[in-house]
Amino acid sequence: MDESDFWMWFDLFVVVIALAGVVLYLYARASRRALLVERLRSEVQRKDGRQTTTRRVWNARSWRQWISLAVHRIGTTLPLFSQAQRTEISRKLVAAGWRSPQALITVIAIAALSAMALVFAAITFGWPRLPDNLALKLVSALLAAYFGLLVPRIVLDRLAIRRQQAIERSLPDALDLLVICTNAGLGLNSAIQRVSEELTNVAPALADELRLTSNELQLSSDVPLVLERMAARTQVPAVESLVNTLVQSRQYGTAITQALRVLARAERNARMMRLEEAAAKLSVKITLPMMFFILPTVLIVAAGPAVLNLMSFFGSQ
Repeated sequence: MDESDFWMWFDLFVVVIALAGVVLYLYARASRRALLVERLRSEVQRKDGRQTTTRRVWNARSWRQWISLAVHRIGTTLPLFSQAQRTEISRKLVAAGWRSPQALITVIAIAALSAMALVFAAITFGWPRLPDNLALKLVSALLAAYFGLLVPRIVLDRLAIRRQQAIERSLPDALDLLVICTNAGLGLNSAIQRVSEELTNVAPALADELRLTSNELQLSSDVPLVLERMAARTQVPAVESLVNTLVQSRQYGTAITQALRVLARAERNARMMRLEEAAAKLSVKITLPMMFFILPTVLIVAAGPAVLNLMSFFGSQ
């Protein structure tokens, strides 16, 4: 073994020891806190006459609960992301449909595990192919950790955009149903609740938002504030237009049915314009696939027999 191989294995050993130390530290903290929680629970159960042993509690706990506990410990222990980034991630989580308080902690834990996995992959597969330069290896490990922290946020952005697009596509149908409900004499809260029930199977994302808004309207008398919360959760411009229309109708005393009918017509026109725009872009997007995949096949089918005949003719001369 020459000197370069020795230092390469030495660097790998140091990084593995550091990662093992971090994992053992997190595991020790999680285990200690879990034992304290179990002791507190057993003490409470003992006072209530329902004391159980630690072994029985261990057997009763499923592996999913232990995984969620480990993810919670990692997410609360590691100081990843700044306060502004955490606020942005929380907004994206709400826009993607995850409103649980543990969602942010789960994203942080997934980002930490993703960064550790990419760093391990860079050390295992990338360092042997790099020059014998410790600075370059450390830079590659840092880049791997950075991309590992970035991957969950990219996936979350895509999920939020997909849910917003689903809400935007189904909003004209919801507006038509709201017009029908208000024409039938239902109030705003009853109409929203009825529309959410009708759209449960067709548009689950929009139905979930409308159901939550209906529940908030039953608990709160501040209708504009509840509607503005719905617009802030979805972050969809069409929903913001709907909220502004409803708030202005209640403020100025105009008929909600007429305003909803005009808004539904405008949303359908906007959806038709988006479809026409997508159809106009299709001819440009399909040019490269036609040049690389369809055109060579057509040339082979059309000119192939002629080329074979010419080859056989010149070969017989």
